[in-house]
Amino acid sequence: MFKLTIVTPEKRILVGQEVEEVTVPAFKGELNILPGHAPLITTLETGVMKWKLKGKERQELAVISWGYCQVSPEGVNILANIADLPEEIDLEMTKAYLAESEKKVMNELITDEDWTEFQREWARARAKIEVASQAKK
Repeated sequence: MFKLTIVTPEKRILVGQEVEEVTVPAFKGELNILPGHAPLITTLETGVMKWKLKGKERQELAVISWGYCQVSPEGVNILANIADLPEEIDLEMTKAYLAESEKKVMNELITDEDWTEFQREWARARAKIEVASQAKK
């Protein structure tokens, strides 16, 4: 059995659910994990995570904001700083935030630290828009 666990400091998304495949936004690009994958540990970037529960046709989605991924013969463990499920995402509010913050960057003097934070938040907002839009289909 190949199982998936996704946890954050605030909540448990999945615990020991049997899956057929998992795709994560790894540090150096998207990583597709199937049963039999070589063991590894990697950091995660902000982006869209996908998984397919055993026996289901549809992929499940979540937005991951930084964390760690551990792959073992038993499955995949995701320890994420933040994980947003499609039903938790307010699409219109996310779009408004993205537009407003882009205006702010264009019209104000910001520090390098602020720029780095804006980039992280924009990546998360874009991933949330992608996940919420796909979930509506």
